[in-house]
Formats: sequence, C-alpha cells, structure tokens
Amino acid sequence: MVGMTSPDLSTSTMTAFTLDTDAREALFTSARSAIAFDDRPVEPELVTRAWDLAKWGPSSMNTQPLRLVVARSEAARAAVIDAAMPGNRPKLEQAPLLLIAARDDRFHDQHEITAPGFAGFHERFETNPEMRASLAASGAMLQLGYLIIALRAEGLALRPYGGFDSAALDAALMPAGWGSEVLLGVGYPAPGDHGAGERRGRIPAELGIREL
Repeated sequence: MVGMTSPDLSTSTMTAFTLDTDAREALFTSARSAIAFDDRPVEPELVTRAWDLAKWGPSSMNTQPLRLVVARSEAARAAVIDAAMPGNRPKLEQAPLLLIAARDDRFHDQHEITAPGFAGFHERFETNPEMRASLAASGAMLQLGYLIIALRAEGLALRPYGGFDSAALDAALMPAGWGSEVLLGVGYPAPGDHGAGERRGRIPAELGIREL
C-alpha cells in the first residue's frame, strides 16, 4: 500500500508462511489505522463481501452477535460524527464510509441459522440475560477483528474509534436490541500520506507468550 512501510521482521524465528509476503503486509504488517483516504467511494458490495468472509471466523458455540450499520446517507453520517468525541470528528469526516460495529443482544433468536438442531439453545440464553449480554459483547468484538482483516483483504484502509456517545447513537440509528460498540472510518488508501503517523512499537512474542 502506498505510504506504508513494513516493520523489520528479520528477527522472526518463523521461516515459512502459507500467505505470501504481499498478503501478510496488506493484512498486518503494512496496514495502518488510516485517517487520510482516497476520494473514491466504497462500493456496497465490498462491505458485503468482507462480511461474508469474516462470518466464517470461529466463535463461541458458532454464535454471530456482530451487526453492522452502514452510515451511507448524509443524515446517518451526521449522527455518527455528532456522537463521536470532538477530537475524532474531523478524522471521521475524512472517511468516505462510516460503519458502526454493533452487538445484537438477541443474537440467540438466529439460532436456527447458527445452531440448527441444538436443543435448548434459545432457552439457555433467553433465561440468562447476564450470560447473553456478556457473550454478545465479547463475541461481537471477536468478530470485529475478523471483519477488519476482511476489509483489508478487499484493499480498504480503516481506522477504529471508541469514545463516543453510544446511547445517543443507539437512539438515532440502531434497531431494537442492537448496541453500538466501535465506529469505523473506511476508504481506499490515500495515494500519499495515510495520516497515521510513524509506526509505533508492538510487544514482542517473548513478552506476550508464556509457555507452560
């Protein structure tokens, strides 16, 4: 991607990957949380294709609590930007497409799609709202990780945002039972500077992995 540099992976002990270097760079090492984007609009089919790829990622009991609101109209965009923290509003305004990653607190209503023949599945979650709410939130965030990679696989750049008035956004745009979790500014990579600044460090494996 233009304007992106890869970190030095020469110290890695891994010598072979299934994905080639270009794919790894596009999905991980060169991808950035972009603020600046190309002017091209994001075609609706790209979001659909990314969803249809990301939905295959593993999840707890095959539950699918992630929901996505595409704020394509001017009114929807304005609602997203107004709900964001003041410092994030100019950044969101630069994104050609705004997405709202949400959780569906009644994800278990779709059990005949995700868990057909699973006796007692719906009743298990219906009678335990605390467990249902916990899985809705954690499961949606897990699926969001898959979706971010899938959007990158479509050649898109994006930046996730927290820090917004979820209650106001839910009242403005969310269907009943959906709760906003993360905002995404999405677009094609800018031909020049991505606006994300210098690449910051990451915790190495020796600090993040413990072998027992």
